[in-house]
Amino acid sequence: MNKKSISKVTSAILLGTMLAYTSPVFAFTKEETVYSKLDNSGSNYKTIVSTHIQNTENSDLIEDMSDLLNIKNTNGEETFTQDGSKLTWNANKNDIYYEGKSEKELPVECKVKYELDGKEIETKEVAGKSGKVKITLQYTNKEERTVNVNGKSVKMYVPFVVVTGGIIKNDKAKNVTISSGKVVDDGSKTIIAGIAMPGLQESLGVSKSDVDIPNDIEITMDATNFEMGNMITYVTPKILEENDLSIFNKIDGIYGKVQTLESSMNQIQDGASALADGTGELANGTNELKTGTSTAYNGANTISNEVNKSIKSLAADNSDALDQQTLAGIEAQAAAGATLTEEQKAGITAQAKASAVLTEQQKAGITAQAKANSVLTEEQKAGITAQAKASAVLTEEQKAGITAQAKASAVLTKTQKAGIIANASAAKGAELTETEKALVIATAQSTATTTAVSTALKTAQDTATTTAVATALKTAQDTATTTAVATALKTAQDTATTTAVATALKTAQDTATSAAKTTASKVAGEVGNQVKKEATKKISSQMKTLNNGLNQLTNGLSTLDNGAQALKDGANKLDEGAKTLSTGIRTFNEEGIKKICNLINGQLKEKVDRVKKLKELSEEYNNFTMLDKENDGNVKFIMIMDSIKKQEEAKQDVVIENKQEN
Repeated sequence: MNKKSISKVTSAILLGTMLAYTSPVFAFTKEETVYSKLDNSGSNYKTIVSTHIQNTENSDLIEDMSDLLNIKNTNGEETFTQDGSKLTWNANKNDIYYEGKSEKELPVECKVKYELDGKEIETKEVAGKSGKVKITLQYTNKEERTVNVNGKSVKMYVPFVVVTGGIIKNDKAKNVTISSGKVVDDGSKTIIAGIAMPGLQESLGVSKSDVDIPNDIEITMDATNFEMGNMITYVTPKILEENDLSIFNKIDGIYGKVQTLESSMNQIQDGASALADGTGELANGTNELKTGTSTAYNGANTISNEVNKSIKSLAADNSDALDQQTLAGIEAQAAAGATLTEEQKAGITAQAKASAVLTEQQKAGITAQAKANSVLTEEQKAGITAQAKASAVLTEEQKAGITAQAKASAVLTKTQKAGIIANASAAKGAELTETEKALVIATAQSTATTTAVSTALKTAQDTATTTAVATALKTAQDTATTTAVATALKTAQDTATTTAVATALKTAQDTATSAAKTTASKVAGEVGNQVKKEATKKISSQMKTLNNGLNQLTNGLSTLDNGAQALKDGANKLDEGAKTLSTGIRTFNEEGIKKICNLINGQLKEKVDRVKKLKELSEEYNNFTMLDKENDGNVKFIMIMDSIKKQEEAKQDVVIENKQEN
């Protein structure tokens, strides 16, 4: 069995099995979600930690520890006091929800490199460019530990799984690919999801030529006016969670058989040594030799027959190392472990909703179409006009006011009166009397008043009718346009959001399940068969060598049994041959069997121990801030990377984002 085979066994164990453990009872459980904003180069510039303390004991007071800044209650009225890093919450039997700012380094560091047509390019320069764009997300595990594995101190890392996703518009990019992940194109946009496990290669101690566990994620595309929306990364230390140790039981069985082989070979070696010692005594008496050689012959013949049977049995065994039931179980475990958590679903839903916002261009098109469809018909205009005219009739009170105003403005001036008297005198041909003058002035005043009142009433009625009709038509048109535009925009936005969320959730779940089942079944089957093949080949070869030695021993003992008298004369030569045989068996045991046993009990056992140690490291990493050992916790990280857009679009996004934050 070579190192490559052992490394593949370790990978199959990692992908196809999960370690079981018994959960202790804790005073409370502390769940932390660490939200971090990253710039386009991957540097973290803002970290907010959301904490949920599950008050499983219904306590009135909860003592917690935290190194967060600006801590505030986010879901309740519970208060707290703080003494350094110690928090005392007045829980009143309730769960506690709070958040705060952290300035600590994240456990997984992200660096981003951009390339355009094969040449590295700065982030600020790639926006709006066209060509072959390559984005490399380089993840570094910062949580290194020194642990004891099989009696040795080795460096391992907390086993973080990193899942990164994003959405790319198809009018901006074509031929999108991603390493160690999945790409889904729905026609208008491309959804990408990639996975990395930084530090796991080193933790397992395997070579990349045997199993390549990704630390990086590479995204390539043919871009037109390149831009990139927010990429969201989900990080969790819970790589091992299931309670299935069946494959470890099989490996333990292999250990037992190897130990049996080693014990049997030691017995053969001891027997050969005893034979060499006996040949010295053989020279002193043929009678004792006769009895001893007969016994040795029969024993050697029995051993030879058993070895032959074992060789034939090994050669005839062409069955797969793992049966279909075992492979099905591995697939089922992988599929069960690939189910999206509620937190993942929530993250994907939020991302889909964020990316489903209508563009200004779409809004403009929808608005224009709604306005065009909301123009009043001639029939509607006629009805509105008639209704406006009917409602525009002057009231008696309005008429009275207009009449009074017209009468007041129709009073004849002295000049007008003098002119009227002059004209009347000229028409009579003589000077008018005072009575005639008064009659002429009264008549002229009555005529002026009547004319002014009639003209004012008609003008006011016409003005009121015209104004009412124009106002009613404009109001109706504005109302129809506003209602149509608002309805159309809301309908379009709701449709886009619902479609994006459903598509993103289904794509993410299908990708996770398919990848887990296929990888686990394929790797487990191939590695199992390779291990069995190599082990069978080496053991069969060594057993043939052993059988050849046994045949020689059997033939020699047969001759010795038939010619005890002649053996007496050649006792010294036989003694030398027995010693040579003993030395050969010892060499065969030391250089062959023991090395095989050491290989299986050493490297393979070490890989299994490393996997178990990974489980321990995963369980130990249960908080980001601070946590008392008496309490349980779990933590996950969500990193949101800034989008990449042209400068003018980016400025607009910043303004909108600042408004939202305010």
